Amino acid sequence: MAKGRIYTPYKRVIETLGLIQLDVYRVIDEEKKTPKDIIRIYSPNPVKVVVVDLGAPREALSLSEFLERIVAALEENKIPVPERILRRLRQELAEKEKQKAAA
Repeated sequence: MAKGRIYTPYKRVIETLGLIQLDVYRVIDEEKKTPKDIIRIYSPNPVKVVVVDLGAPREALSLSEFLERIVAALEENKIPVPERILRRLRQELAEKEKQKAAA
């Protein structure tokens, strides 16, 4: 299995919000001595690059947790998030998590 396939659902979440993932850095948190991911996201409207500190590696977060951290960073940087798209994405991720838990 290709290594990149693990991370495609996270990238899809970002792209569904109308954003572009520029790059991801994995660094060691100096205080906790644990790895964490930092993502740079490009927003075309308004034209801005946002740095999102996830506080943990992406694969340690569920897609719903990942989405909420991205949305919080966008709101903090005053980047509008389309409510209709956000609501639909939250519902889809909740359904996927239910199916995963049932399996």
